[in-house]
Amino acid sequence: MATRKAIVSRREDDLFDHYNDLNYVDGRFLAYVSRYKFPRNEKLRVFKAFDFAKLAHNGQTRDEGPPYVIHPIRVANILMHELMTMKADMICAALLHDVIEDCDITVREIKNNFNETVAQMVKLLTKDPKWVNAKRVYFQAIVAADESVRLLKLCDRLDNLRSLRQSQNKSKIRRYVTESEKRYLPLADDLNRYLFKEIRHEISFLKNKLRK
Repeated sequence: MATRKAIVSRREDDLFDHYNDLNYVDGRFLAYVSRYKFPRNEKLRVFKAFDFAKLAHNGQTRDEGPPYVIHPIRVANILMHELMTMKADMICAALLHDVIEDCDITVREIKNNFNETVAQMVKLLTKDPKWVNAKRVYFQAIVAADESVRLLKLCDRLDNLRSLRQSQNKSKIRRYVTESEKRYLPLADDLNRYLFKEIRHEISFLKNKLRK
């Protein structure tokens, strides 16, 4: 995996001051893309995925209130800023990872608009509600996938945990904490030390929140 060692030192006030500010998160995304000096064709593909996600998620909101698209953009930002990942296909997949599940976009549409690699990553990151034991089957597919997909899923999980700081839904928080401890924390421990530490930190923070 062509990622450099994460250089981010989290200061919680800085990280969460603008967490649900879409304009700020958009600005960070654009700054990170510019910093990496992608080849022109790759940069165009990343911007196309950014616009595609915004259009697909238009009108949708997160449980915490902000526009839904802020989540996939934050996942892409974690990849670029916190993991120093410079793979355009991974960034595209981060931006698009919920469009099949939540927006009725098909795998074929993603393939036709981007490429087979992006389409297959997004497909693997999509739960099918028709599956029996959907969560277990989904997680098994993630574990069996290549490193890029596993990293993307862990970034997705980290952002979801961070966003729960704003939630008052204790049932949802407990569910995420339990699942993260059981499944995603061990996965992170095997794959990426930085993500392991961040996911563990958020679990600890949310446990403390539940005690209050």
